Order: sequence, then C-alpha cells, then structure tokens
Amino acid sequence: MKKLTTFSFIFAVIATSLLPLTSCQPAKPDLGKIRNEIQAMENAYAAGMDAKDANAVVAYYADDAISMVNNEPIAVGKDALLKMVQKDIADDTLNTKVSFEVVDIFASGDLAVETGKATFKDSQGNIIRTGKYMSVFEKRDGKYVCIRDIYNNDKK
Repeated sequence: MKKLTTFSFIFAVIATSLLPLTSCQPAKPDLGKIRNEIQAMENAYAAGMDAKDANAVVAYYADDAISMVNNEPIAVGKDALLKMVQKDIADDTLNTKVSFEVVDIFASGDLAVETGKATFKDSQGNIIRTGKYMSVFEKRDGKYVCIRDIYNNDKK
C-alpha cells in the first residue's frame, strides 16, 4: 500500500508541474469574426454620418475614448466626440457619403487594432477624398468599443 501511495504522490507532483505547460496557452482570437464585427461597426458609423445622425456615429466610441483626427485638436471623451461629429456634419455642404473598409485586424485578449481606408464621395458618386485610419478597440460588456483612433487624409 505504501508503494501505491508514494507512486500516487509522485504522479500528482509531476502532473501538477506539467499542467501549466499544457493548459495555460491563451486561445487564439478568431480574426475573421472580429473583422466582421468591426466592419459592421464601421458600416454603422458611416450610416450615421450619411444620415447626419451624430448620436449614431458616437455609439462607436467608449465614453472615455480619445480621437485624433486630421487637422483638429485631440477630442477626449464622448461629449467632445459628439461636438466634433456635429461640426463635421454641419460643415458638409456636399452631402458627402462615406465608406470605411477594414484592411487589417490584430487582436489579443480584449483588445483589437484595426487599420482601414476611408472613401468620401459627393452626391453624384465622385470620390472627393480618401484617407486612412487606425482604431483600437476594447471588449467591454461583451462587445467592442473604440477607445482610441487616429485618422488623416491622403494627399490630393
């Protein structure tokens, strides 16, 4: 009986010491699923801009988000973001339509980083401006929200 107890003890020690090597590998994120989720967010952002609905646009952002857009001061927090979007909508005299395209997604844990392209068209469908952006998302309460973004226009 003592041999069995010693064997059991040694087996338990070895198994316990090997367990961290086999079970602590983080699950790889499903980048396709994350890409689809973030592209849907980009589409909703664009739809909000096209509808001139600033509240729909800022739904994209976390309450504590920071945005760094082209030729503007940094906007910190949802109130500042709302004012920035309202100004963009008010300044749009061409009835511009925008689209965003996810180019790359990188993710780990609750964070995802997107790089993308933006295309702005006038009411006749002519491209009037293009740009690129990078957004950082954090999963909060089961869904991604943008916590940081930066955007700039391409050279004309």
